[in-house]
Amino acid sequence: MDRLIDLNSIPVQATLQILLKDKTTKKNIIWATNTYKDLGAGFQDTDEITERRIFGLNDRILQPRASKSLEEQKERTRIKAEVMTPSWLCNKMNNYADEDWFGYQNVFNTAGNNTWQISKGRIEFPEGREWQDYIDSRRIEITCGEAPFLVSRYDTVTGEFIEPPTQRIGLLDRKLRVVGENTSDYDTWLKWAIRAFQSCYGYEYQGDSLLIARINMLMSFCDYHEARWNKSPDAVLLRKIANIIAWNLWQMDGLKGTTPLGAHYEEFHQLSLWEDPQQIQAAEKNNLTELPCVINRWRSHSSLRWEESIMSKKFFDLCIGNPPYQGANDKNGRQPPVYHQFMDASYQVAKCVELITPARFLFNGGQTPKAWNKKMLSNEHFKVLEYEPDASNVFPNTEIKGGVAITVLDFSKNYGAINIFTPYPALNSILCKVKPDADESLMSICVGAVPYHFTEQLRTEHPEYLDMIGESFDLRTNILDKLSEKLFFDNKPKDGKEYVKIFGLHNKVRTSMWINTQYITKAINFEMYKVFIPKAFGSGQFGELMPQMEIGSPKVGQTQSFVSIGNLQTIKEAENLRKYLQCKLTRSLLGILKTTQDITPEKWKYVPLQDFAEKSCIDWSKPISDIDQQLYRKYGLDETEVNFIESHIKEMS
Repeated sequence: MDRLIDLNSIPVQATLQILLKDKTTKKNIIWATNTYKDLGAGFQDTDEITERRIFGLNDRILQPRASKSLEEQKERTRIKAEVMTPSWLCNKMNNYADEDWFGYQNVFNTAGNNTWQISKGRIEFPEGREWQDYIDSRRIEITCGEAPFLVSRYDTVTGEFIEPPTQRIGLLDRKLRVVGENTSDYDTWLKWAIRAFQSCYGYEYQGDSLLIARINMLMSFCDYHEARWNKSPDAVLLRKIANIIAWNLWQMDGLKGTTPLGAHYEEFHQLSLWEDPQQIQAAEKNNLTELPCVINRWRSHSSLRWEESIMSKKFFDLCIGNPPYQGANDKNGRQPPVYHQFMDASYQVAKCVELITPARFLFNGGQTPKAWNKKMLSNEHFKVLEYEPDASNVFPNTEIKGGVAITVLDFSKNYGAINIFTPYPALNSILCKVKPDADESLMSICVGAVPYHFTEQLRTEHPEYLDMIGESFDLRTNILDKLSEKLFFDNKPKDGKEYVKIFGLHNKVRTSMWINTQYITKAINFEMYKVFIPKAFGSGQFGELMPQMEIGSPKVGQTQSFVSIGNLQTIKEAENLRKYLQCKLTRSLLGILKTTQDITPEKWKYVPLQDFAEKSCIDWSKPISDIDQQLYRKYGLDETEVNFIESHIKEMS
C-alpha cells in the first residue's frame, strides 16, 4: 500500500508549519492522546505537535487508520470508542443530504452494494437555486477524524487511493466538481474553489487525526488543481489554502466547545540554570485553561466563538458525521454513552443534522436517559433515514448491540413524531392493530431480575455471610455458588423451620435450592405459577428464538439470572403461557423493544396479555403454529402482515 500521508511531499513541506497551528490558542495543536506518551517528553497528551516531533516519529506511525494493522484498529476501537466510517457509508449519508438540497436522488452518484457509480453529465440545479448557493452552503463534519465525509482521497477500509478526483464522494469533492463544471478560466475557478474550502468545516479532538485530516484537505486541493490545470499550485497559493484549512478544521472538545485538555501556559517562562524542568512542566500544567474555540466567518471577514454559533441562528446549514459512541468507564465498569450528547450539541449549531449512531435509543433501550429517548421520538423534525440491526454490516469487526441508525433532524421539515419506532412498515401496521394498554400487556405480569433480596433478619443472625452477599442484598447471579450449603441447600433441612426454593444457576447448571423463608423478601408472584426466562439471551436480532423456559411453582423465587412472567393459578395456565411466548406474533412484538440481550419487563410493553385458562378464546391445546394462526385472526392481520411475520420470525423447534 502506498503511503497515504507523505510528510515529505512538497505541499506538506511548504505548509506544515501552518497546518500545525491552532487559531484559538495561537500556538500549535496538541496531541490530546496518550498514543505516543512512551516516546517521552514532548509526546504527552497536552504537549504541542511540532515539526521536529512529527519527523521524530517513525514515518509509518502517523498514518490513517486504514494503514494500521487490524490489531491496532481494534485497540483504538476498544480504548477510544473510535469506529472507522467506511467510504461507501460516507457517500450514502452525503447522498441523503444532497437529495434533500437538490430535491432529487442520485445527484452526484448512484450508491450500490458498498460502492457507487458516478453520475454522468453536468449537475442540474433546482429552480430557485444556483450553483454558487451550493458552494457557499456551510457544512461541518463533527468529530471528523481523517475527514472522510469532507474529502475521499482514499478508501477508508482498504486504503487504496480513489483516482481520478472525479470519482470521489466527499462534501468538498462535490463542491469542487460543481466549481469545475461551471467555470472556464483559472481566476474564476480559483475564486470558487477557495470559497468551497471556506464553506467546509470540521472539528476533531485528537491532534494526530486532525493533522491527517488537514493534510487530506490540502492534498485534495492539489489533486483538483493538477487535474484541471495540469500544473501544481505554487507555494504562495498552498499557504493560502493551508491557512483556510487550519481555520476550518480545528481542535475541540465537542461537548464543551473548548480546546481539549486546556490551552498551553500563556506566559513566557525563561528557564534558569537553577530550576528543575519537571517542576516547571508541572507548574505549566496547573495553569492550563480550556478556551472557547474560535471559527472564521469568511463572508463577513470576522471570527466567531463556538458557543456564539449557538445563538447565531444556527451557523451551519448541514452538520454530518459519526460521533463517539461511549465515554470512559464509570464506577460500575461500564462505558456510558456519549453519542446523545453529541447529537444535542449538533442540533444547537446547524439547521439540518445527519448522524449515524447506535440505534438503541429508538427502542427506548440502552443507557441513554429515558427522558431524552422520549424527547427524540416525539420530535416532529426528527426522522430515521436508515436502520441496520447488524452493525457489523456497516462497521466490520464491530459489535453494537441494537444496531445502528442514520437519522436526520431538520428544523425546516415536519416529518411527524415517530413515537414508536419499528424497523419495518408491516410491523408498524401490526402494532397499530395489536398494541395493548400498559395494564393489558405482558409487562403487567412480568417480574424483573432483582425482585428478591435478603432480609435484615439474615444480617442479624448471619453476619459472617455479609461480605459474600454484598451491600445490595440482592440475590445475585452467583449467589447459589457462594452460599451453597451455607444458606442455600440442595435438600430441605429438617430443622423444623419453614423453607422455600430459589431457582438459579449453581455451577452453571439450572437448579432450585432451599432457603429459610425468613431470610428473603418475596415478589408479587411468589405464591403463584409463572415462567422463568434468562434475564439475557440472544443478541437482540429481530425474530430470534426464545431460550429454554422453566415453569415456576408457587413459593419458588429466582436469582438475578432470571426474570419471571405470570401470576397464574394453575400449572396448565403456566404451560399455556410458555407456548404463547414461543409464538411468532409474540416474538415479533417483543422484537420491537428487545434490541439487546437484556429482557426487562418494559420489553413486553407491546405484547398483549391473553387469557391462559382452558376456556380462553385461544385453543391452547393446539400446536404453536396453529396458535399463531388463531392470534392472526383475533387481531385481524391481513395477508401482507401475516407473510411478514412468517418470513421474518424464526421457527421454534
